Amino acid sequence: MSTPQIQQLLKGGGRYMADIIPDLEKNLEEQLAKNTFDPEANLALLKLYLLHPSESKQAVLEGVLLKALMAYPATHFSMCMFQIPEKYHADLKPVLTLSQQLEMAKFKSFWKQSETVEALARAKGWEEKVRDFISGVISNMYRSIRSEQLNDLLNLSAGKDLDARIKQMGWNRSKEDKDLIIVNTKTFESTVTVVQTGPANLPFDQYKSLFFASSAA
Repeated sequence: MSTPQIQQLLKGGGRYMADIIPDLEKNLEEQLAKNTFDPEANLALLKLYLLHPSESKQAVLEGVLLKALMAYPATHFSMCMFQIPEKYHADLKPVLTLSQQLEMAKFKSFWKQSETVEALARAKGWEEKVRDFISGVISNMYRSIRSEQLNDLLNLSAGKDLDARIKQMGWNRSKEDKDLIIVNTKTFESTVTVVQTGPANLPFDQYKSLFFASSAA
């Protein structure tokens, strides 16, 4: 369904009516298949599941979390978790674990764990969304990084895939050492300002934690 149609369903008291649940579930499946994102509709669906618990479906909860995972560093994942009863957490553990690894910047572990999470196959484009998040962390916390380490953090193969990511992010290879990637030419002080005011939605203290964790992951 189109966004205007979903917005119409959610108007006024409509967002509390159980009969719109199938439409919101269908909208979620379209998001997963087409790599789109409608956080308002997904949160409304979780709220309806709380109001009408007999309608809850584990696969749908999982799908909502997959889309939220792809939205890091935005806080959608935690917002969704507040509306999912604890009794479902065990069944959702694979996706919850992936979220925890991203939050702790255990990026290498994330990629390894992702190989075992079959649910990710439902979410088109999830790899690039996660790489966008990790790239943002790298840009904010590193001045330069070795290409081998960058490949590991982004789960990329050397060559064209890495070069495409470097170009996408506006990074550059050092003229003196082609294996050294310059990811940030700003001073440390200006980096602090960017992190605090930019769209990343993470406080600087959390970025510092991400930096040290990713270095040790």
